[in-house]
Amino acid sequence: MKLYVAKTSPYARKVLALAMEKQALDRLQVVTIDPWSDPADLLSAIPSGKVPALVTDEGWCLGESWAIADYLDNILPGRRLLPDAGPDRWRSLRLSALAQGLLDAAFSAVVERRRPLGEQSPGWVDRQIAAIARSLPAMETAVPDLYADNAGLGALSVACALDYLDLRHGDLDWRTDHPDLANWLAGIIDRPSLRATDPR
Repeated sequence: MKLYVAKTSPYARKVLALAMEKQALDRLQVVTIDPWSDPADLLSAIPSGKVPALVTDEGWCLGESWAIADYLDNILPGRRLLPDAGPDRWRSLRLSALAQGLLDAAFSAVVERRRPLGEQSPGWVDRQIAAIARSLPAMETAVPDLYADNAGLGALSVACALDYLDLRHGDLDWRTDHPDLANWLAGIIDRPSLRATDPR
């Protein structure tokens, strides 16, 4: 299988971390690219040109990190990071959704700020920062679930999202008002799967 990633993509990092947690990274041919340059092989694999993108052994392509993670979790050996059913599954999916919402807002703000100054929308950036600010208290209250998820897909997703905040939005002092979340991140971020995928 071929997995297209970008070095600083938090979405790709989540997928790579999942493969490492399952000790199955060697099953993937990881191709690091710059999606902003519209590489032909990426565009031929997935029309959106977004990473991560997975080309399966059967030759078809999956996009979107949540879909790729679910697929790999099902076919790769090792422990399941997204439970099959029941309360544990819903907990992990809820955490993943919280992380996705925060990541989408954080990434959107970064992209907007990279536009030429006269084309930027400060109102749009403010809207994304407000979404981040609303997401963090929800994550703080979910800290018991993060521990219970035991480095599952939900917890890995939240860790990647928070670390992306530190990477791209270092001016946001989110730890002061969310100490339990900060303590949880300090504990999980040293896992080998997250250390190895740190884009810094």
